[in-house]
Order: sequence, then structure tokens, then C-alpha cells
Amino acid sequence: MLNSPEILGLGEIVVDWVAQIPHFPKPDEKIDSFHQEIFGGGVTANFLVATTRLGVFSGFIGAVGQDENGEFLIKDLKNEGVDTKYTYKKGDLKTPVNFIIVASNSGEKIIIQSPYMQYSLSIKDLDNDYIASSKLLHTTAIYHELTEEAIKIAKKNNVKISLDLESQIAVRGWNKLKKIIQNVDVLLPNKEGAMSITKTNSPKEAASFLTKKGIPLVIITLGSQGALISTENFQKVISSYNINKVIDTTGAGDTFIGAFSVAYWIKGWDLVKACKYANAAAGIKIGKLGARTGMPTHKEILAFLEERNENLF
Repeated sequence: MLNSPEILGLGEIVVDWVAQIPHFPKPDEKIDSFHQEIFGGGVTANFLVATTRLGVFSGFIGAVGQDENGEFLIKDLKNEGVDTKYTYKKGDLKTPVNFIIVASNSGEKIIIQSPYMQYSLSIKDLDNDYIASSKLLHTTAIYHELTEEAIKIAKKNNVKISLDLESQIAVRGWNKLKKIIQNVDVLLPNKEGAMSITKTNSPKEAASFLTKKGIPLVIITLGSQGALISTENFQKVISSYNINKVIDTTGAGDTFIGAFSVAYWIKGWDLVKACKYANAAAGIKIGKLGARTGMPTHKEILAFLEERNENLF
């Protein structure tokens, strides 16, 4: 194993309390859940698990509470091979628990996020050498000032910067976030986040807005439609793969971003090939309940592609 991680994630980690129901209920409707389970979650932590399953040593910069849930999450990361040297236990805070409701008739989900998501990490919690020795720093900007500082360290040391922009962060607005966004090497918003931050009406319009602001690469995840790749001179939708049975879409975006990051930044593949590989990874993931359960290995992705006569190599 490498002495220091190639990929670092700065962001959130949570406990996912997942309930499966037949369909989403109407207001005031009572519905029976037929399965409930606890998983490790949080988009940044999920992303890192996706990269480690693909053979890349990765590390998590973040925090949990000094409680049973926090111990569970750190143990879970260690079991996956994620470096937790800078995963802090904060005694004055609670480990967040998200409630995820999955409808079995579609595999779609509703996520109710914990009020304890944003931990009080400070600048002193960042280790300059830890970031400088990596190849990619990935973040969600959930810690705003901390993210700005981490980006400064990364840029000073020629570390690539990746930002997963979700809608609940995008609502902070362009003026608040532009200092972060305009310093990344790749921006990976979901379609809601992309349209929210740009105040546009479609992913393509949003992507054009963002590339014109100087972002070298924008990849907007489109759910079941795949992903939209955009650079200053190029725009293309990479379609997702048809999946017969969708169990749970939770973590599909995190899986996509993790697989893309490994393929593009670590293996050095071209954009289209990297996105097809990432689409395959996400397609495999949605066949299992839980954000991380179905995250595939490289071997599993190759088998998935071979079954569909898709030859990336």
C-alpha cells in the first residue's frame, strides 16, 4: 500500500438509516416499510469507498461525533481501506444520521438530511503535507472556509481539484461560491445543483454558463439519462446503461464520480471512456440497497461492460 493516499476527500460522512417501502405515500398516508437497515453514508465518504474498491488508496478529511455512530462510521471506512488519519472525533457534536426512504416500485429515494451534517472543522485540522502528497482533492464545499484553504494548498502543490456540487450547497449562490468553483479542475454537479447555481433552465445551458466562467471541465450527472460532459469547445451526453431492476439509486452519483476520478485522474483515460466506465459503475451500484453496497470493483465493471458488448479497451 502507498504511504499516502492518491485521492483525498474533504467533506461529509453520515449514518444512513434506510427504509424500503412499496411506493411513496400521499400526504397523511400511513405505509408499512418492508425492510430497514443501517449503512455508512455521506457523499464524500461514499465517493472514497468507490475509489478504494477500484484499487486506489484514498483518505477522508472530516469528522464524526464521539459516539457509537461515529465509531461505526470510522470502522466501516477502515474496513474499506480508506485512510482515517484525519477523520476527527468531536466530543461536543453528534454524528449525523440521514433518513433515506426508498420506493421499491422505482428505486428512487427521498433523503432527509441530519441537522448535524456540518461539523466545526477548522483550518488547523488541515495537514499541508497530507494534501500536497495527493494527486486529487475532492470536496463538496460543505465546509466553506476550510474548502477555500484546502484549495489553496492543493493549487500550490499542483494537486488537481474536484468539486461535487449538490443542490443544498448550490443554494448558497454564485457570488458566495464562485471563489471555490472557479478554482477547480472539474466541477461535477447534479442537474438540480447546476441549474440552481447558474439560474438556467436546462443542464446544457448550465454547463455552457459554467465553462464560460473558466471552469475547464464540467460534468453534470443526469440520473437515469447519464452524464453531460462540457468543456469550452465540446459538449456531449454520455448515456447511462439500461438496468433491468433498479433497487436503490442512493449513492449512484457518488459511485459515478468515484469511478470517473479513478479512470480520468489516476489512470489517465480520455473523457468519454472515463464517463462510460463511470456510468457502468453507477449502473451496477443501483442493483443493491444502500449507498455503498453495490459499489463495484474494476473486475465487476469489466464483466458488466462485456455483457453489453461495450469494449472500452
